[in-house]
Amino acid sequence: MKIYDLAGLPTGLRPQLAALGVCDNESPQDDRFLGRLRRLGYPTTDYWGVYAVEGDELLARVETLRLPFTGRTGTQPVVGVADVVTRPPGLGRGYARALLQEVHRRSRADGARWSFLWTRRSWGAHRLYESLGYQDIYSTPYALGRVPSSAARRPPGRYRLLVAGAADAGRIERILRSGTHGRLGFLPRPPAQATLRARLGGRSWKNFRILFDGRRPVGYAYLSDDKPWSLTASEVVVPSPEHRPAMLAALRSLARGRWLTFQSTSFVTDAEVDLREGGFLVSPVSHAVLMAKPLVPARSLGEDLRPLGSDPAFSNHRGDMF
Repeated sequence: MKIYDLAGLPTGLRPQLAALGVCDNESPQDDRFLGRLRRLGYPTTDYWGVYAVEGDELLARVETLRLPFTGRTGTQPVVGVADVVTRPPGLGRGYARALLQEVHRRSRADGARWSFLWTRRSWGAHRLYESLGYQDIYSTPYALGRVPSSAARRPPGRYRLLVAGAADAGRIERILRSGTHGRLGFLPRPPAQATLRARLGGRSWKNFRILFDGRRPVGYAYLSDDKPWSLTASEVVVPSPEHRPAMLAALRSLARGRWLTFQSTSFVTDAEVDLREGGFLVSPVSHAVLMAKPLVPARSLGEDLRPLGSDPAFSNHRGDMF
């Protein structure tokens, strides 16, 4: 087996990058697409990722991000393991382990003291990550409730929930900065992330809703799943607690006669009292987990970031998952 980074990957193997994307249930990715990601400011590491090659086959990849992480004592760069994929012919042959070990080596050399990744408790890969020293530090909460057809058709008082457009990108970014100021986690987000994700096709402006109190924007929500029987909000940011009940009421008005679900958003924790009083089932954990691994000896770590996942100030929304 040979390990290459993106720049060193032989030209003849580059078309197989697309196959790795499809193998992971993604759209095909090639040099042109990856170059566009970089130009738009996607927070990748300098080497992008590492790839396992056997003979003339590209069999596995691990792609990486360089992200800021804010703890109690300051902000530091960490590595985010974004994609661990092995094509079926390479399963069970140690490629993922070897690539992750290479990522750890490169990250230490780059000065990172921590590596993070997202996975699911039920996946076999979770055991691999544990064997490499990763630990579960946070699980995404969720809440759900059935909204009766008799629920109010609009938010209370002067509140309005309006569909956003591309022109609202700056407004959404400002709400996010305000809502995450002073909190812990993968913060601050790289600038213009809402625009970046929309341009890449990962998010649609029509799924954003901005909550207004009169003319003042006081929060936003991203609706990731809208079906005849359910509505799912995967990112809900309301900086001021006084506006949380109005956001909940506004989303209930959209979901009349359906299930309303909150997934992968700190709104579940922040507005837990309002959700429970509104008849929602609230769970503090799900199958999705964030794992962390220290990359250097304890004496060189500085702040231990692992306990922060259980801190009420920890902030996580769908846009922070990689």
